[in-house]
Amino acid sequence: MNETRTLARFVAETTFTDLPRRLVENLKITVLDTVGAALVGTRQPWAQRIVAVVKALGGAPEASVIHQGWRTDVSRAACANGVLIGAFECEPLTGSHASGTVLPAALAVCECRRLDGVAFLTALALGFEVSARIARTAVGLETVRGFHNPGTQGPFGAAAAVGKLYGFDEARLTDALGIAGSSCAGLLEFAWSGGDTKRLHLGRAAQLGLESALLARQGVRGPATVLEGRYGYFNAFSTPPRMEKLVGGLGTEWAIEPPSLKSYATHVTQQAVVQAIQELKREHPLDPRAITRVVVRGAERIMEERHAAREPGDVLGGQYSLPFTTAVALTRDMSNPLVYDLSAVNDPIVRDLARRIELVAEHAAAHDSPGFWPAGSATRCRRAPTRARRRIPSRGRRPARSFGATPPRSSTRGRSRGSSARSPDSSTRPT
Repeated sequence: MNETRTLARFVAETTFTDLPRRLVENLKITVLDTVGAALVGTRQPWAQRIVAVVKALGGAPEASVIHQGWRTDVSRAACANGVLIGAFECEPLTGSHASGTVLPAALAVCECRRLDGVAFLTALALGFEVSARIARTAVGLETVRGFHNPGTQGPFGAAAAVGKLYGFDEARLTDALGIAGSSCAGLLEFAWSGGDTKRLHLGRAAQLGLESALLARQGVRGPATVLEGRYGYFNAFSTPPRMEKLVGGLGTEWAIEPPSLKSYATHVTQQAVVQAIQELKREHPLDPRAITRVVVRGAERIMEERHAAREPGDVLGGQYSLPFTTAVALTRDMSNPLVYDLSAVNDPIVRDLARRIELVAEHAAAHDSPGFWPAGSATRCRRAPTRARRRIPSRGRRPARSFGATPPRSSTRGRSRGSSARSPDSSTRPT
C-alpha cells in the first residue's frame, strides 16, 4: 500500500542531478522527435478542426500552440499541442505516449513561467516515468476493459510534471495525483467504429493533468490512495494488476529507458513489419499488382482483433490495422508519413491486398520485455527472381543484414522493441 504517496515522494525529491546522463540525452531526442510529430499533425484536417475550437474558446495569452500565430492559456495550449502531437501516429511512445500527454503540459507551464531547460527536462523525466510505471502495472486495460492507455494514465504523468515545475512537496503532489485520477478517460471503440476521438485523448489527458496540479496548488485535495485503493485506478481500469511494477526499483531502474521512437506513421506494433518491407523494396522493387501472396507472422499481441481490420473507413482505421498497413507499405514509400492518406485508404490495389494478407500468430514469438514484438513477413510475386532475408535489430541501430538467394519468393523478417528500428535512410536514433 501507499504506492500513490511513494510515487509523489519520488517526484518531489528527485532532482536533475539524479537523472542518468543517457536518459537526459534521450529525452532531448524525444523532444525533437515530438516537435516533428506535431508539425506533421498540423497538416491533418481532424487536428485543424480541434485546434480551431481551442482558438475560438479564447483564453489568456500565456503559452504557444505549435505552428500557430496565436497564444492561449496553459490549459488550452496543453490540449491543442497534445492533439497535434498525437494527430498522426508519429509521436514517440516513451512513457506510453507521454510525449503527447506529459510534454505539452510541461511545455505550457515552462513557457508561461519562463522556466529553464533543466526544470523542463527534470519534469519530463519524472512525468514520463510516472506514466510508464502506471501503464506497465495495469493488465487488460485495453484488451479487456476497452480503455485507451494514454487517455487513462496520461493525466497522472502530466499532473506529476506540472507539480514538479511548481515545486510541490509530497503531500501536494499526492493531492495532484488524487485529483488526476478522476480525469482518467478514453475509450478504445474508435479501433472498430472509426472517428477522431483517439486524436483527442492525448491532448485532453495533458490538459486535465495540468489542471489537476493547478487545483492542488490552490488547496484542492485528492484521495491519497487513488492508485491502489479499493475504488482506485487499478481496481477500476485493470484486471488484477502487477503492483510490483509500480514502485519496484523506483529511482534506480528507469521504466522509460530505453526510449521508444517510431519510424513510421502506424501503430507501434506494426513498425517491424513496415521496416522489413521497406528493406525488401530497396533490394527488390515490387509491382504490387504482381503480388500473389503475403504472409505476416508474429506475436499474438500484434494480431489482436483491434489490429486486424481489412476494410477500414478512415486513415486512423488503416494506421491501426496490421494487414492494411502491410498493404500500404507494399504500395508506397512509408519513409514519408504523409503518403498514408485517404487516397491510400481508398486505393483499390491496397484494399485488395489487405483482404488477402494472411496473419499467422506464433506463440513462441512472445517476449518478456515489454513492447517487444518480433514479426516477419513473406511476399510472393509472379516472376520474382530471388529471395532476400533480413533480421532487423531494435532501438534505432542501423539494421544488420544477411542475404541469401533462392528463387522464387521474396521475404523479410523484422523484430520490434517498443518501436522498430529506424530505417537506414533516416537519421539514426535510439528507439
